[in-house]
Amino acid sequence: MLISLIRRARLPERWQRRLQDWRRDLRGDLVRLAWLSLVAGFSLLALNRLPWAGTPGDLLSALAFVLAAMTLLSHALRRILLPRVQLGELAVCAQREPLSAAIAFAAVLLFKACLLFAFVLLFIMPGHAAALPAGLPANAYRNLPLVLSEQRSLWPDHPAPSVLAAQIEQETCPSLGSRQCWSERAELKTAREHGVGLGQVTRTARFDTLADLKRQHGKLLAGWSWSRPYDARLQARALVLQDKRCYQPLSGVANAEERLAMALNCYNAGPGMLAISRSRCAAQTGCDPARWFGHVERAEGPSRRVGYGQRSFYTISREYVSNIMLKRRPRYHFLDAPRPA
Repeated sequence: MLISLIRRARLPERWQRRLQDWRRDLRGDLVRLAWLSLVAGFSLLALNRLPWAGTPGDLLSALAFVLAAMTLLSHALRRILLPRVQLGELAVCAQREPLSAAIAFAAVLLFKACLLFAFVLLFIMPGHAAALPAGLPANAYRNLPLVLSEQRSLWPDHPAPSVLAAQIEQETCPSLGSRQCWSERAELKTAREHGVGLGQVTRTARFDTLADLKRQHGKLLAGWSWSRPYDARLQARALVLQDKRCYQPLSGVANAEERLAMALNCYNAGPGMLAISRSRCAAQTGCDPARWFGHVERAEGPSRRVGYGQRSFYTISREYVSNIMLKRRPRYHFLDAPRPA
């Protein structure tokens, strides 16, 4: 149809040839973009619909989607910036005039590769990563921005985001150099329990934290399941929701620091056990149930029988709070600085 319109318009022959070239180039571009869109769409479908059952397939489909989408964008930008350069024609010319055509061909390929690399970097690097200081665990530069995004969305008045970061370090880091440290794939699996991710969401014979969270926040955690547990954003979202659920009902607490400490104990040992510890503290002379440090933390609560690593459940629950609030938190104090309005 376009050719017949061109002929009817009776344009000069050179303009007719140029319009036909544009038509041919446009058709080729559309075919390539359609194939790239198909690959990206299939990868996105696989990422969101197929049950990978714990295999790294979710990462592979995410990588395929990113590469296809970024190749599509780089191709479109290259055609906008260099509209008259056709790699196929350059390849043909290289057979006739090897040196000049080969140089041009290599230059265009290098230009396209640089565009693709730049787009992929922009996609995979979190927007806040550049603002994070040096010295954090390697995976924190990828996942801490996700945690902060979820905190600002779900709990914007959180009194100290540094506590969230220190909590993730406590949950995932056997050492700061460990591959599991700050990783969405940090995993503990024993005969007794199975914990996964930034907040180590856990299931045992007695309870299933993930299922409980899905019952309470189904829409917010849609697509998250034990068959696909490695979504870092959903893990961060669940951690914020759990901490908020522990923090908000607390009353009769001396200040925000003590309240945060008790919320951490609630996260680790459960709200019922925290209530037991506070009530036993209130029954003791000189023990203030409004304060965790030096008071509720010393009261009886969890069992003193050996739990993990030759430590009692009582010791584990108390060390959990002190490790986060006193030992790990200073590394993330920069998160508590007031943000510009």
